[in-house]
Amino acid sequence: MKKFRLTFYVFIFIILHLVSWGSSFSIFDVSTEDFNTCIESNSINDTTISQLILTPTNSSFESVWQARINNLKFIQPTTLDHPSSPLQPTKPKFKPFSSAPRNSDVNVTSRTAWVQTGALLGELYYAISQKTNTLYFPAGICPTVGIGGYLSGGGYGNLVRKYGLGADHALDIRFVDVNGNILDRKSMGEDLFWALRGGGGGSFGIILAWKVGLVPVPEIVTVFRKNVTLEQNGTDIFYKYQYVAPRIDRDLTMRVQILSMLIENTTTKTIRMSFDGLYLGRMDTLLSLLDKRFPELNLTSASCEEVTMVQSSLVLGEPQYTSSTPTAMLANRTGIVRPWNSKQKSDYVRTPIPKSGLRKIWKKMFENDMTEMLMMYTFGGKMEEYADTALPYPHRAGVLYQVLKDVGFRDQTSDTTPVSLKRIEWLRSLEKLLEPYVSKNPREAYLNYNDLDLGVESDTYAEASVWGERYWKRANFKRLIRIKARVDPDNFFRHPQSIPIFSTSVSDM
Repeated sequence: MKKFRLTFYVFIFIILHLVSWGSSFSIFDVSTEDFNTCIESNSINDTTISQLILTPTNSSFESVWQARINNLKFIQPTTLDHPSSPLQPTKPKFKPFSSAPRNSDVNVTSRTAWVQTGALLGELYYAISQKTNTLYFPAGICPTVGIGGYLSGGGYGNLVRKYGLGADHALDIRFVDVNGNILDRKSMGEDLFWALRGGGGGSFGIILAWKVGLVPVPEIVTVFRKNVTLEQNGTDIFYKYQYVAPRIDRDLTMRVQILSMLIENTTTKTIRMSFDGLYLGRMDTLLSLLDKRFPELNLTSASCEEVTMVQSSLVLGEPQYTSSTPTAMLANRTGIVRPWNSKQKSDYVRTPIPKSGLRKIWKKMFENDMTEMLMMYTFGGKMEEYADTALPYPHRAGVLYQVLKDVGFRDQTSDTTPVSLKRIEWLRSLEKLLEPYVSKNPREAYLNYNDLDLGVESDTYAEASVWGERYWKRANFKRLIRIKARVDPDNFFRHPQSIPIFSTSVSDM
């Protein structure tokens, strides 16, 4: 019965984490037994299970599964992550929740919120905005990302320089361990609570919900977007950005989206850089600040807009949204643009890339077919105050900016067509080109941009360290291994890059 009960929990784990990984799946309400009773019961009869599970023979299966896939990875017939029988719980009564497991319960007085792991960031932002314009949660850029996967990987966003990671503001967790026990922060202990905030929840059990702290924000903030090309002195401007943006007033966070494109009415390529930013204050103050510290950008009021914080999540989160878009769209899953299909890699830059290196990057981008995108995301500020070991996420002090590298396959039927494979090889060659310019010993990578090119599974620490130390660095990775051995000694919760279990003590490695 224990093995059967654990299998049941694994089904729940798959669904909740598919929700969290970019909203690739969503749980629908159906008429079922009370979900809470099923979770807490030591015996689950066949009737209850059959009510909770949809199979491919059920008429509702296709509409439930296909309608909520945003990442084409999950509809490939060979994909192992594709559950054949998704669960459909309706009433998880883990207080203070109700309805489907994607609710957000915001308490303005205590500046906290309980958020179920199936909720999207946009749903949380919208829930907060319905009660206040002066509090927010310092989470991610994309409103369609799920809260569960986001926080269990650490989570950075537009408030990272002011308030740090999203996981820095996690106060409590509702968690199901391998034995079916429902734990909170107090009962799980600080070691496991530490591990779940950046170590990847899928290695340890099932996260049901998060209690998070909200942070103060102005009623009016300023967003901006300024496009620059190589012909408009783009290389010099980006070079200066590396020195200024990580050290400027921490009320300002800036990212740079870089892609290749054709010069208008020609067949000649150029590089376009979009400098996008959020300033926690008024436009005039921002313009004065940048005029003094970063005049090369030549930002003017024409590129700026004063908005509320929730409107900034619209403007900076989705290309099709503007400040005029109803904020309810943040909580509207049917408005999500689908499908997402791309290959991503990540890096961290700790020393400014010289202009000669930048020119090599631009040349490499010209070799691709204009389906690539690089996003440089400024760190510094509050992130400088945290030790590498404060959470499993170690990419803190000394990081100037994070680099996300992406190639897309939206015009392809899959990521295995000859064209898609050529793009992936190009991305790997860019990865090699960047080696001299990014962090070393280890070369760092972000867990939430999971990259199986780094390696999968492991029989020894030496094998696992190839990817594990890039995500977490050595001290954190070894601590995660020790915690895993204690809370899931049989390695029941696992995936290709989950925290491994070894026959020998990690202290001997």
